[in-house]
Amino acid sequence: MSVSRFARLAAFAALLLPLAAMAQDCSRPKTNTERLICSNDRVSEAHERMAVAFFMVYRRAMSDEQRGRIRQEQRDWETQVRDVCMDIPCLLRSYEERTLALDQSPQ
Repeated sequence: MSVSRFARLAAFAALLLPLAAMAQDCSRPKTNTERLICSNDRVSEAHERMAVAFFMVYRRAMSDEQRGRIRQEQRDWETQVRDVCMDIPCLLRSYEERTLALDQSPQ
């Protein structure tokens, strides 16, 4: 493997590490939201798409203050929007809306 290819692969792997932290642990779901995410492939995929969109916004942030604000917005969305969903259609809608908002974020 060439050095430049190895460097590109290493850089790509480094980009994926934070995404692993956002992955849903389905070995022991504790909340209704976690159970819904783990029990439905569409919701799980929506969760992953949103995680990628969040990571891209987070990486574009220019300061620690912006990154802190982005993390807080994500936590607020999780508790105030996502976690109040009691069924799959609600969860899918909340993930779609959050992913769209992140994709359109200027940060």
